[in-house]
Amino acid sequence: MQLAAMHPLLSQLESASELHGMTNAELGRVADEIRDVLCNLLEERTAHFASNLGVVELCLALHSVFDFRTDRLIWDTGHQIYPHKLVTGRYHQFKSIRTKGGLMGYPNPVESPYDLFMTGHAGSSVSTISGLRSGDDLLGQHSRKSVAVIGDGAFPSGIVFEALNNIGGMKQDLLVVLNDNKMSICPRVGGVASYLDRLRTSPFYSGLKNEVVRVLENVPLLGDPVERFLAQLKEGVKAGLHGGMMFEDLGFRYLGPIDGHNIPVLRKYLTMAANT
Repeated sequence: MQLAAMHPLLSQLESASELHGMTNAELGRVADEIRDVLCNLLEERTAHFASNLGVVELCLALHSVFDFRTDRLIWDTGHQIYPHKLVTGRYHQFKSIRTKGGLMGYPNPVESPYDLFMTGHAGSSVSTISGLRSGDDLLGQHSRKSVAVIGDGAFPSGIVFEALNNIGGMKQDLLVVLNDNKMSICPRVGGVASYLDRLRTSPFYSGLKNEVVRVLENVPLLGDPVERFLAQLKEGVKAGLHGGMMFEDLGFRYLGPIDGHNIPVLRKYLTMAANT
């Protein structure tokens, strides 16, 4: 069987904009096909594996909500960009990745207009997206959306907190997606890691979030505005118990934690972030 026949949805994608018209179920099938491609690649050569498997649904959700032909997307470090390459017209060249003359294992503007920079160093995404946002604002291109995706391993970098400080001071309109998978090159340590663990694992927060979802599923029509109100209430409770939310104190509106493998939930929250 030819490889394209094994991936009927993925092999037909010429642009990530085609994901906009897909249902959640169809996106789920694309996610399965992406993982199959990644596993096939590992049979032939070494490559970045876990980091890419971890962002499959996030990548699809981002591209199905935003239009990164004009909007801005920066993947921090860049080694988790394989799903992004597969949905932006490079499926048929993907077997050449990390070979001489083939696709690069990192973002490469020569390959696609979807790749803005050759991001290879950890911690560069937030400052880069801030710079792009500043440029767009100066040029009057305020409708462009700006998104940075950064992992919890890169997040404690000093350059990240310098960028967060500047963004909060300028009140820039951009989105930072923190991919917290409890890993960097090795298990991460330090105060930021402990803080993220508390946000993610507290039974009170998790229970409150699950209860909100359960109740809202039974509230027709009023679900979305009520959820936004309760989400804000939940963040207020977090801030009170934690002695001040770090992200909120830096001037960011914090939404989460969110299941990074749940496409409907990801799309819902990304749409909320894009429209606020």
